[in-house]
Amino acid sequence: MGKVINYTLAEKISERMDTILKESGLTLIGLAVLSKVGKSAISSYHSKSIPISVETVNKICEPLFIKLKDFFDFETNLILSTKALLVIENFKTLNVVNLPIYFKSTGCSKPVGSGIKWEREMIKYIILRTDYFTTARSIAEMTLDFSKDYGLTLKSGRLYNLLKKYIGNELKKEPVLRINNDSSKSKRTIFLYSRA
Repeated sequence: MGKVINYTLAEKISERMDTILKESGLTLIGLAVLSKVGKSAISSYHSKSIPISVETVNKICEPLFIKLKDFFDFETNLILSTKALLVIENFKTLNVVNLPIYFKSTGCSKPVGSGIKWEREMIKYIILRTDYFTTARSIAEMTLDFSKDYGLTLKSGRLYNLLKKYIGNELKKEPVLRINNDSSKSKRTIFLYSRA
């Protein structure tokens, strides 16, 4: 095996792997098994002790529906799609005996706390880990539901900003005409958000 020459690139690849582990709840061993990459090799890539080939990065990305260009675009956030989360759930079901080895115990748990970071984590949890968006919802509906069901009280502008990064990937945003109290259609357009 060769030695890492470009340590900055190795560091960024390792950080991307950390993101995948965090988003998926997988351990390094779980990721190795899922992607069919050797357990000791993936550990060495992660610890930046040996260089990783593009083919191996592709083996890690493929089962999680991550495009290589997205993996190597270090300026953008890496978010697992709904398809990837289904693969992970299926992998979990097939490997019940090895759950403690393949998955971190807190991988799918509901975030706790308060503040801006907690708000981001809660929105991510609702989008990626619940079935809330199987039905199309407006910002007004979400504001009420999130406050009642999750203790997440947000103003509509803040909620929109938190949802923005998921639109086009995990969520779709569709314009509809608002219905007035008298059941007539309003000229005002609102947007409904649902799972993409």
